[in-house]
Amino acid sequence: MQLKEQWIREGFSSYYVVDKEQKLTYEKNILRCHTLRCLLPCEFRLQDEKEYYYYETGIYTTLKERINMIDPKLFFAYLIESFEETESYLLNLDHLKLEMELLFLDKEDHPVLCYLPEYEKNILDQFRDFLEECIEVISVEDKKKVRFYYEFYSFLVKEKPNIEQMRDYLEIRPKEKAGKEQSKKETMPETAQEEQKCEPEIYEDYGKNYESKENIVRKRLWKICYGILCTAGFGGTIYSIIQIFKYGFYYLFLIGCLCSFGAVGLGVYGFYKLWRNKQNKNLNVDSYKKIQDHTTLLDEKTTLLEDNEKTVLLMEQPIGRLIPENHELSEIVISDNGFIIGSSAEGTDYQIEGTGISRRHLKFYKEEEKVCCEDLNSTNGVKINGRKISKCLLYDGDRIKIGLEEFLFKEE
Repeated sequence: MQLKEQWIREGFSSYYVVDKEQKLTYEKNILRCHTLRCLLPCEFRLQDEKEYYYYETGIYTTLKERINMIDPKLFFAYLIESFEETESYLLNLDHLKLEMELLFLDKEDHPVLCYLPEYEKNILDQFRDFLEECIEVISVEDKKKVRFYYEFYSFLVKEKPNIEQMRDYLEIRPKEKAGKEQSKKETMPETAQEEQKCEPEIYEDYGKNYESKENIVRKRLWKICYGILCTAGFGGTIYSIIQIFKYGFYYLFLIGCLCSFGAVGLGVYGFYKLWRNKQNKNLNVDSYKKIQDHTTLLDEKTTLLEDNEKTVLLMEQPIGRLIPENHELSEIVISDNGFIIGSSAEGTDYQIEGTGISRRHLKFYKEEEKVCCEDLNSTNGVKINGRKISKCLLYDGDRIKIGLEEFLFKEE
C-alpha cells in the first residue's frame, strides 16, 4: 500500500505526517492516547477536510546517528521487548513500520517505533529487511559488532525464526527460567554465586567499551576549546588590567576586562561539566557493583555444623508466596524485601509474561513487620480483592490481580 507521507518542522518540533482514513478503530484509539514508551507519540489533525497522523519525532534521536555507538545485541533485545510490549495492548505487529528512517532512540537508547494502522507488512519480513539496512550503514571498524550483525542476519535467513526464537538467540531470559530461578539458587548455589561475581565485571567491561571513538574525539575537541577560551580570557584580563593601570579606567579596557572574565568563567564551567559527566558515569558502575556486592553478602552467609562439618547456605527468609489460579503458572516465592514483578527480564525479581502486565508492574516490601504491595505506575494497575490500589497492606488470603492473572497471597 502506497502511503502519502511527509516530514514537517514546526518551531522546535519535527513531525512525520501520513494520511489517515476516516474509519475509527480500536488501534487508532490506542494510538491517540497511549503511554507506551516504545511507540512514537501521535495526534490526529484535520486540514482541508482531510485527517492526518502527526507523529512527533523531534524529541528523539534517530537510530542512524547512534547505530555505531550502541551495543547491537542489547539494542535488538530491547527491540524484541518493544514488540512484546506492543502486543500486550493487543496491537498487530504487522502495522509497525520498521525502517531505519522511522526508528528512533530515547535517552536510554531504547527503541521507539512508528505504529501506522494503514500500513501492513509481515513483521518478520520487515525485521530481515531492517537488518539489511543496518548492515549497509554500520561502521566496519568494530569487527565484533559487524560479526554479530552478519551472524544474526544469517540466523534470520536460514532459520526463519519467530519472536520467541529470536528472544532465545539474543539470550533474553524466558518465562520458565524466571520461575525456576529461586529453586536453582537452592540446588546449585555455587553456580549462582559465580554468575553474580561475573556480572559486575561484564557491566564494567561494557561501560568501558561502550564509549565510541567519535565521543572520545568530541570530548578532546571540547577540552581544547575550553583550554583556548581559558587561556585567551586569562591573557585578556591581564592585558586589560595593565592598560587600566597605565591609562586609567577607560571604558574599552573595562569592557575588555569583563569579557575576559566571562571567557575564563565559561571555560572553567565547561571543564567542570566534562568532569561531572565523567564522575556520573563512574558512579553508575560503582552503584551497580555495590548492589551486586550487597546481594552476594545476603546469599553467601554460611555456618559450619560441628557434628558433620557440613556447610549450609543461609537464604534470606521469604516474606510471602503468590499461588496462581492458573495452574500453568508456577508459585511465586517473594524472597526478599523490595521484590518486583513485571514482564521485563531486566530490573525485576520475577518475570511474568502476559496481556496487560507492564515491564515493572508491582513491588512487595515490608513495613513495620507487615507485607505491603505497591503499584509501580503500571498501565492496567493492580487489584486487591477486586479493588484497584496504588499502595496497600496485605493479609493472608488476599487475592491479587496482575494483568489477567490472579494470585492468592499467603503470608510466611
